Amino acid sequence: MSRVCQVSGVGPMKGHRRRHPHSGPWKLRAPKKNHTFLPNLQTVTVHTPEGRVRLKVTTSVMSSRDFQDYLAGVRPLPAHLASNSKHHLKKD
Repeated sequence: MSRVCQVSGVGPMKGHRRRHPHSGPWKLRAPKKNHTFLPNLQTVTVHTPEGRVRLKVTTSVMSSRDFQDYLAGVRPLPAHLASNSKHHLKKD
């Protein structure tokens, strides 16, 4: 299961975890351990004329105006998003 947003393509980022301030003499420097920062992914169901599509989307994309238009049905969902979804559900 990949941890990548299907709309924006945002994925995990790498960085350092620090336990305390890193300034001062060399003996007091904080150890830098590797850390992976994961995106906040949520599963969203979007209704399309062909049926429902489930997408994994970051919360920052969910709050964007363009994605809100897709959810409300004001704008049609782009074809590449509907085809990339692994959870294409049948129309009721």
